[in-house]
Amino acid sequence: MRLLEIEYGGPGHVGCTEKYIRNLEKQIRNEHKGVDAESLIEFFASEKEKNSDFFYDFETDSDNRFNKCFWADAVSRRAYGVFGDVVVFDTTYNTNRYGMIFAPFVGVNHHHQTIIFCCGFLSDEKTESFVWLFNKFMEAMPKGAPNVIITDQDPAMTKAIAKVFPQTVHRYCLWHILNKFSDKLDPVTFRDHYQMIKNAIANSTTPDDFDRSWKEVIKCAKLELNGWLSLMYEIRHKWVPAYFNHVFSAGMSSSQRSESSHSFFKSMFLIRTR
Repeated sequence: MRLLEIEYGGPGHVGCTEKYIRNLEKQIRNEHKGVDAESLIEFFASEKEKNSDFFYDFETDSDNRFNKCFWADAVSRRAYGVFGDVVVFDTTYNTNRYGMIFAPFVGVNHHHQTIIFCCGFLSDEKTESFVWLFNKFMEAMPKGAPNVIITDQDPAMTKAIAKVFPQTVHRYCLWHILNKFSDKLDPVTFRDHYQMIKNAIANSTTPDDFDRSWKEVIKCAKLELNGWLSLMYEIRHKWVPAYFNHVFSAGMSSSQRSESSHSFFKSMFLIRTR
């Protein structure tokens, strides 16, 4: 509305009010209810006609309801060919209206700027849905599987990655794991020992260093019987930085690279974060 006021020389010359524009926006949205999926597929088809390098695919369920899709434009596919060594895959989004999961694949370029390689929508987080999405990723991308993929700690996703990207180093998001410590430790233990635990994780340069420091702090904090910590230690090769020093990760250890784009995705797709 402010842009219109500037263009036409003031509110009195625009010919409508902000309320009118909002009502019109609501009317347009109501007109699209029930045909959003068809509109999306029509848009994908038109993009494919404009540029044959645009890639998309989708599936419907037994009731012919739209339940998954994948797309990647020509620019993003070329970018993956150059910068696709490390991919962050994040599914911590939902769409407001349909409850579908928005799943972007992102990375970084040579200026360490976030770039989007491709995106998908899924109706659930089952292993078979992730397998479908990752297979579409493999079809679309010119250089095949990434060297490293960073995700949250999801069992279904982990199984799918092992199946479709067997040679890819799968790294769990360190930021998500560190944020869980406040819930998994009692308040006093967290206050007195979390920094020591974090130092053991962040400052260890080799797996042996980490093992030694971890055992010392766990013993000091009397946390030997904490089941969650025992589990995290068993899968330490998936998230502790010392286990990835030999792997190029483009300076990333978490999915925050993707989460930094939340505000953009929210504005474009009416998405809420879980």
